Amino acid sequence: MNEVTIVCCYNNLKTYNDFVNTLKAQTCPCEIIGIDNRDNKAFTSCAGAYNSVKDQITTKYVIYSHQDILLTEPDTLAKFVSYLGRINADDILGVAGVKFNEPGLFSNIKHIDNLTGELIYPGNERVEGGMMECDTVDECFFGGYAEHFRRYPFDDVLCNNWHLYAAEACMRIKSNYPRGGGA
Repeated sequence: MNEVTIVCCYNNLKTYNDFVNTLKAQTCPCEIIGIDNRDNKAFTSCAGAYNSVKDQITTKYVIYSHQDILLTEPDTLAKFVSYLGRINADDILGVAGVKFNEPGLFSNIKHIDNLTGELIYPGNERVEGGMMECDTVDECFFGGYAEHFRRYPFDDVLCNNWHLYAAEACMRIKSNYPRGGGA
């Protein structure tokens, strides 16, 4: 049985199919739930789209991803899932995040520079070979225990568009852990 489900709301089929192909090339098998928001525009927010499928997730972990993510190494998903196994049940794990009292973005992912076309690391800090606690994570690729997201769905009233749903989820957790932890 697979341990993880990847959920992606997409509006570009080619970009989404490229993402799915990188998932299929991973050494870690996964369930994939694609939410097609191309023609009917059924959802006006990513929070609403993700909440609509929360009861379909039967795996231990869930990862929410943008459609334009490419997992370039065959063990990328396996590494992320191994990190999921090291977090608490109500924590959220992401590939990029920020700390409120420290400037910069902390990340170990690359993105394509629109000017040069080369793969670069975003922000000014890189996390090598491990995890670090952040206050919020970026929406591009994040997740945690599926049960957490069933109990605490995304706030689709506060986050009624395509941004900040992961940050809001992290902040909600942080408010429940006044001495730290959570994200």
